[in-house]
Amino acid sequence: MTAQIPNALPMTAVFAEHVRERYTPGQAESFWACAPLFRRLADPAFAGPMINHALQVLSCDPQQAGDWSARQVVLVREPAWTLSLQLIDRPRRYIHSSPSHLLITPLSGLPLSGELYDLPASYDNAVFDPSLKLEAAGPITLGAGEVLAIDAGRHVVDFRIERPLMLLKLATAPVQTLEWLFSKGTLHPWQANDADAAMTNLRVGAYVLGRLAHQSSLEPIKALTAHTNQNVRWAAIQSLGRLSRVEAQKVLRAALDDPHPNVRHAAKLAMDETEPPVWRR
Repeated sequence: MTAQIPNALPMTAVFAEHVRERYTPGQAESFWACAPLFRRLADPAFAGPMINHALQVLSCDPQQAGDWSARQVVLVREPAWTLSLQLIDRPRRYIHSSPSHLLITPLSGLPLSGELYDLPASYDNAVFDPSLKLEAAGPITLGAGEVLAIDAGRHVVDFRIERPLMLLKLATAPVQTLEWLFSKGTLHPWQANDADAAMTNLRVGAYVLGRLAHQSSLEPIKALTAHTNQNVRWAAIQSLGRLSRVEAQKVLRAALDDPHPNVRHAAKLAMDETEPPVWRR
């Protein structure tokens, strides 16, 4: 007999409706307006039942965890935002930017501390620039009921982990295309990852199709050369050369006028280094 999944807690349902009514994607101010009711969720009278309810749901149906990490339990998942519980029990090697706007509060009455950083004024998330540097904005400490708001385009936080802590987190869908990783020693960027795993899947898919080099993949890869994500476009352009030299040359010429500077630069290097000048006329 299959166990019956418990209904959502009244407070969670009320909060979800509150966010649906107030948050408009693309308008950050409407997201910050959700903070007062979010703060109420951290009340011990609700936090304990909320965690117990999440565990009951998972015990009835482990698939409710979906594709989220082992340290995160999703309470409400909607296209524009997610409410979740997150366990933090170890420090990160790098300081991570957030591709989403965040509201964070500690649970269980334990304080949460860390360092807050400002992103530089010239920061452009879509254009990775290792010469940039985070600017220290000072230490932070969150007590019971206190909320930290992280603007994806302005701030970065590095938590100090002295003991395992449970956080309640409200996150928008990604508003930035990349997650940057900064060195804790130099505060300079070290690398950038796709904010959306689907973009990683598309890049890997384009690479695999290029390696297989089957002509049936020509049209799908050509379609990806016009994708809205610059990393997907460039991966497709690179793979196209394995299927059709003529098509690759056409797309490389077009990529010289790509809206993203990294794609334009890579296209120019590819043309200068791998092809004779005659076909560039």
